[in-house]
Amino acid sequence: MVMPKSAAISAMRNTSFRARNCRQSLTSPKSAVSDMPEEIFSFAGQVVHLRRKRIKNMYLRVRRPDGHIEISAPLSMERAQIESFLQKNSAWVQKKQQVLRERIVQQKLTCQYLTGQKIMVWGTPCELVVRRTKGREASVCRKGERILLTVPDYATAEQRRDIVNGWYRQQLGVVIPKLLSRCENIVGKKAAECRIRNMKTRWGTCNVIKARVWLNLQLAKYKPEALEYVMLHELTHLWVPNHGPAFKARMDKYCPDWRRIRKELNENADFS
Repeated sequence: MVMPKSAAISAMRNTSFRARNCRQSLTSPKSAVSDMPEEIFSFAGQVVHLRRKRIKNMYLRVRRPDGHIEISAPLSMERAQIESFLQKNSAWVQKKQQVLRERIVQQKLTCQYLTGQKIMVWGTPCELVVRRTKGREASVCRKGERILLTVPDYATAEQRRDIVNGWYRQQLGVVIPKLLSRCENIVGKKAAECRIRNMKTRWGTCNVIKARVWLNLQLAKYKPEALEYVMLHELTHLWVPNHGPAFKARMDKYCPDWRRIRKELNENADFS
């Protein structure tokens, strides 16, 4: 493909299946009141995003990419209980935030797309070989466990990344049609369309009204089982729109090992 000096592929974002870091729980009485708007408050020098919902337990999350704190709490729970819960789990929060900081530093070091660096392709680390040309042609091809990236002399790290992402998109485009048909047969629901999008916090999303599934192009970095799991996950939302017991029961049926795959995928998440 031809790449102008001003080339930049925009990264688009959307909804539904989140790459979750972790969660903690605390039981509280059920409330019949509707959900309330998000509250933001400061605790121990950190900003906390609080969402009150019609739920029984309290959930604590450390969110990518900046490590901010999110809590989902029952509608009737007192602020003192929430802050006590935060204090009790402060060490866990700090540990998760440190992991995120280290991951960001590592990604900045490894995401320059230079010769000798490793990039992942379907779960296999491949050595990157960059060839520079005086023209404006850019291409990517795989030879065994090496990825040959041909770019113009002036290509920046961001442009090299965009070219590789475009190649990831092509890889997904080859395997998705056959995999989608197989997953639809397993789930018993059909997607009106399945598209690819570069997302920063989600592996996939499903618009249950339009039966439209989006998959993260970064899934081309991981083992094929990860792509199949995410596709089954999103198609299952055509039966159950939430992640409650009915959803999990269907996932146990469609993909018995889904919890292990999800755990490995989230632990090694790289949205760069």
